[in-house]
Amino acid sequence: RDARDDAVSRRRALALACGAVVARPIVARDDAARAMFNADLDKPIEDGPRAIATTLAAKAALADVLAQNDLFRDTCEAPVFACDLSQLNVKTSSRVSGPLRRSLPTLSEMYGADPYAVDSVLQNVSTLEAIFKANNARVKVDFKGGPEMIGLINQGLEELYNDLPADALAAGRAVFEACDLAVDATAEGDLECRIARAVSQNKRPSGGQS
Repeated sequence: RDARDDAVSRRRALALACGAVVARPIVARDDAARAMFNADLDKPIEDGPRAIATTLAAKAALADVLAQNDLFRDTCEAPVFACDLSQLNVKTSSRVSGPLRRSLPTLSEMYGADPYAVDSVLQNVSTLEAIFKANNARVKVDFKGGPEMIGLINQGLEELYNDLPADALAAGRAVFEACDLAVDATAEGDLECRIARAVSQNKRPSGGQS
C-alpha cells in the first residue's frame, strides 16, 4: 500500500463523511449572481497551492458575511426585519461552503491535514448555513449564532494552516495575494480570485431563498 493508495483512501473517507451535508448549487440569474461560486462541487481543486488559496478566499468571504450580519443586527429591526436576510445564506453557501468543500479535502490528500479536522470545519459551515436559513424564514431571527459559528470556522481553518508545511502555506498565500482585484468579479477566472474580487468590489449576489 503506497502513498497514492493512502491519499485515495483519505479522499474517499472524507467524501463519505461530508456527503450528507453538501450544499445545493445556486443558479445564477444575472451578472451580479455570477459572483456566486457554488458550482462543480464534484470537482475537487487538486492543485495544492490553489486549494489553500481558495480556503483563504473563503475566509475573506466569511469576514464579509460577518460584517453584513452585524449591519443587519444594528439596522434590521424586529418584528418586520425589512432587509434581505437571504443574502447571508446565499453568500455563505456560494462563497464559503461550496469552495471549501472543493478545496479542504486536498489539504488532507496532499499535505496530510487531519481529515476529521477538515470535516469539523465543514460541519460548522453547514450549521452556519442552517442558522442563516432559519433567520431568512423569520421564525426566530438570531444575529448572535452566526458570528459564534464563524469564529469556530475561522479557528478550525487556522488550526489546519498551522499543521501545513510552511512553504506550502506560503505558496497558497502567494497565489491568493496575486489576484488582480481590479478585474470585474463577474469575469471568468480562478475561483479564489473571483471570490476575492466579489468581496473587494462588494458584489451582492442575487437570488436567495424567500
